Amino acid sequence: MRRRTIVIPVIVVVAVAALAGAAAITWAATRDAGAPRAVVTEAPTPGPAPTVDPFPREALTPETRYVALGDSFAAGMGAGDEKGRCVASPKAYPDVFASAAGIDLIANTACSGATTADLLKRQLIALDDRTDLVTVSVGGNDLGVAALATDCSAGKAVACRTELSSALSLLNVLPERLASVYTAVAQAAPNARIVVTGYATLFDASDPSASDFGIAAAINAATVGLNEVIQSAVDDQRSNGVPITFVGVDFDGHGIGTAHPWVNTKGYTAFHPTAAGYKEYAHELERLLGTAI
Repeated sequence: MRRRTIVIPVIVVVAVAALAGAAAITWAATRDAGAPRAVVTEAPTPGPAPTVDPFPREALTPETRYVALGDSFAAGMGAGDEKGRCVASPKAYPDVFASAAGIDLIANTACSGATTADLLKRQLIALDDRTDLVTVSVGGNDLGVAALATDCSAGKAVACRTELSSALSLLNVLPERLASVYTAVAQAAPNARIVVTGYATLFDASDPSASDFGIAAAINAATVGLNEVIQSAVDDQRSNGVPITFVGVDFDGHGIGTAHPWVNTKGYTAFHPTAAGYKEYAHELERLLGTAI
């Protein structure tokens, strides 16, 4: 299969030629009146060089080799039929997306509980120079969201608020960790496009408990903050020529507090998407990348 060349934008420094020196200008001004005056014309300043989008728009094909990396949100925890120590489900969004798009899911190495460090240590082995597409869902566990989900879903208000405060205080450590992950993925899969997914907000905006200053509103705010950090880290990489992009996922109308939530609310899968929620993740990838031809 034809390999792609990643085009990295180059900052072009344009040098503008200097005008005539002061002595020459004086000479032109004092010449005999009958002689033609020297005309000094400024060289036009070229406009900015066109930039090349490092994340190319390319059609998916049945030969597209796809690898998924990340934590429980990529493993599919909460979707049902989970197995193994990584609590992985065949209804995880990478599986659903690959099936719908007709592409080749080489591996889903995502594991519930994985942090950025875990991804770097254990998941990159699935990547190589034949990989065409990579999705990454990671960052939440670096903030200790597992404990947050346990305490908040159990109604332990004091512990929940403590975990939220701790998670928010750790947001400042994420940019460097995410940069390390995205750089490592790009190096391990030099011919691949990289799609980083955000985390869907859990509580519906129409739910009164999500619009006050209670726990629901705080959890949504923390999720938004996490997504902003992730997207900013992705934008930094993209500005440096990495073929990477961010895709957000919206559960509006299907969050906790609605008639048909796409979020689990009890047990060890609490605050993780249901099978319907992961299907929405897959739909967002389809909207971004299209389906196979």
